[in-house]
Amino acid sequence: MKNNKILITINNLEDINKLKELGITKFAFPLKGFCVGIPNTFLVPEIPCDGYLYINRILDNDGVDKLRKILNNLPENIKGIIFDDLGILELIKDLKIEKILYLTHFNTNSKSVNIYLDFVDSVILSTDITKEEIENIISNTKKEITLFTFGYTGVMYSRRLLLDNYSKFYNIEKENPIVIDNSDHKFIVYENEFGTYFYHEKVFDGLELMRLDAKYYFVNSVFLNINQIIGVLNGNLDGIDSDKGFLYTETIYKLKGGTDD
Repeated sequence: MKNNKILITINNLEDINKLKELGITKFAFPLKGFCVGIPNTFLVPEIPCDGYLYINRILDNDGVDKLRKILNNLPENIKGIIFDDLGILELIKDLKIEKILYLTHFNTNSKSVNIYLDFVDSVILSTDITKEEIENIISNTKKEITLFTFGYTGVMYSRRLLLDNYSKFYNIEKENPIVIDNSDHKFIVYENEFGTYFYHEKVFDGLELMRLDAKYYFVNSVFLNINQIIGVLNGNLDGIDSDKGFLYTETIYKLKGGTDD
């Protein structure tokens, strides 16, 4: 394991020392008020060590104004930012911190990745592509990319409070998070004030991607406890329901009635 290149999200501050014992030194802290789908988030003053801010929600005007104030007063221990909303590029363009773009379902080809790399230091590739496609992108990009290597992967999110609305409509007790099943797939659904986030119910196991050259190997620890994380980093996935996602499954299909032209 290339633990010194692992970039991991933090659920609990007390986990940090245990992760450091494994040689992990790069931590991403979900920023309170700027995340969806993540139960535990942190204010900047609560971050106790060098780390990255993690932001995964699309911002409205109010959110942009609040984030601008935070970014204009960053302490020295904030070394970088991982973000989704492209509008954040304008806010961070003059900041001397590391910039990593994570567009959950984009960043799927070298051409688009290279365009984004004109504005950021690295991008996290989508988990919607195969290992072969990932290797091709690595070979054709102008900067080192970051690979999502383990954790629950996002499927979608809505700004609507879907769990809240459902419980009110049917007059039932609200569960949050909740696992739903549409007979073909299961999803973990979590809601906060900014919307409702859906995760694939199986953990994505892309640990083999750590054999590839990359800037960082991103681990999303949401809904995983520290003992599970330590086990995974030691090669033990017992008790974790995981799959390989699309690493060996192409998502290109020919529509019925189409032609070969």
